[in-house]
Amino acid sequence: MTDKDDEQELAMIAARAAEIKAGLDAAYSVEELRRPLSTRSVHALIAGVTASTAAKLKAISARIEQLEAGGVRYAGTWQRALPYRKGSIVTSGGGMWAALRDTAEGEQPGKALDAWQLSAKSARPAVRVKTETRE
Repeated sequence: MTDKDDEQELAMIAARAAEIKAGLDAAYSVEELRRPLSTRSVHALIAGVTASTAAKLKAISARIEQLEAGGVRYAGTWQRALPYRKGSIVTSGGGMWAALRDTAEGEQPGKALDAWQLSAKSARPAVRVKTETRE
């Protein structure tokens, strides 16, 4: 399960909760809502809370399993044409960078600060030497 799937599922749960609240507000007066709950209402509330909690726990369990199974995923030197998954480790500009979220192509470590975090600096700055073309 991906983070996007988890976010969609949580958004659906939140939307359903808002829908239920709006339905209760429209269908019952304040006086009716002050009355004691019926057993059926309590069971429905418990079922709803249990279902939403189960969905959240499933997402959390999947993420923990993914983290424990994969460890650090070194993806090599950063390449402009590749997207990277959350947690991927790359080297760029002499440093080691960790992806904070799934990145799109072209989001460069050091420039896309919301996507990458510097994990380790290089001991020396990277020196780039241009090669001369020979005829």
